[in-house]
Amino acid sequence: MKQPHFEHVKEHLERVRDGYSFIPDPESIYLGRQEDDHFWELVGLRLQGCPVIVLAALRFKREQRVGVPDARQSLASYLSVNPDMESPEKQRLTALLPNKDQEIPAFLAGLRAGRSFAPVSIDRLRVEVAFDFRADNPSAVRDKKEAASPLRSHYYRTVTGHVFRGESHEVTTFGGPTPRFLAVRSPEQLLPQGVIALPTVFVAHKFIGLQVDVTEESARLAVRNWIPFLSGAASREGLIPVR
Repeated sequence: MKQPHFEHVKEHLERVRDGYSFIPDPESIYLGRQEDDHFWELVGLRLQGCPVIVLAALRFKREQRVGVPDARQSLASYLSVNPDMESPEKQRLTALLPNKDQEIPAFLAGLRAGRSFAPVSIDRLRVEVAFDFRADNPSAVRDKKEAASPLRSHYYRTVTGHVFRGESHEVTTFGGPTPRFLAVRSPEQLLPQGVIALPTVFVAHKFIGLQVDVTEESARLAVRNWIPFLSGAASREGLIPVR
């Protein structure tokens, strides 16, 4: 049985592993319907209790950033609305899902053409990992550069046994609530069968069971001897589950 959703993710992972620096055709890869102040964009979501990745078009508010096409807030910010401070409706995402046998470029083209898709509601608290299909994060990173701490290298182990490494900022509140998601740049997952490169991922803090700073040489050496972070003890499942 053909799995066009999974093929689309696999193609994106191949681009990441080939060191891509741009997306040649955004309209066939991630851009959906355009509105005056918003647009719809395809993202990948790992949901609690779902054995495979879910591809969904989400509605983002358009931001104006010089040199950044279709700029928006990052997925970490988009998914990190604090449920304790918001109405129950804000705890859920409105998403449009492609049909199971539909090619993703055709789904996006249908959105742009005004085709109607029945919306579904996704509980933000059930999102464990998210990623987009762009080459770069479109958010205003440089606007916060001075306030942000430097990127540091870390190893992570999820509550279900995935082991991966990547770069992230220290979690800071910037005067507000702590974000629920951590953005990890240039991640690599350590599997018993080898190491695979992943796109930038946005991981829910509650999904991270263990984390270690490997910037210092002493910690880098120590992590080689800590069983939870050894690839042989890691889950064989992909952090982005494609079957």
